[in-house]
Amino acid sequence: MSDTSAFSQAFAEGIGSLQYEGQEVRPLLLLAVNENSKIRVHRVGARADRRQALKLAAVNGTLELEGISAEIISLWCDTSPETVELLVQGPQVRRVEVWNAWDLGGLETAWLGNAGIILEATQKHLTLHCSDGIGPPSFSDLTVEISIANPT
Repeated sequence: MSDTSAFSQAFAEGIGSLQYEGQEVRPLLLLAVNENSKIRVHRVGARADRRQALKLAAVNGTLELEGISAEIISLWCDTSPETVELLVQGPQVRRVEVWNAWDLGGLETAWLGNAGIILEATQKHLTLHCSDGIGPPSFSDLTVEISIANPT
């Protein structure tokens, strides 16, 4: 990838991931889930000068948080708890899509400019290092840990 083109341009052309400084960058993360899977999200850090959010969308299902169900949940760094547990609902659900968003002058924005995610996997959780789309890539704009407990 050239230094002058934005990640969003490559992702819009259908590239599923790209290499940037030796790291794989993707536009979103796909999580394999089932009905009654529990997704734990722990925010490790977020930049203080621009609102950041983690977005989760259940495909063919809903996500439940504190008794409220929705297809898409937005966890904004300034309004959501540091750690949340979501319950996946729906007999047809098989995946949850995860991506980062940010506030751009009062507008929720995603998948523009140099927005992308570097994934770090351990046995206990996945760590997402997210770059918002403003300016050069910075994979410390939002950092979260995600773990999934699938029902047996």
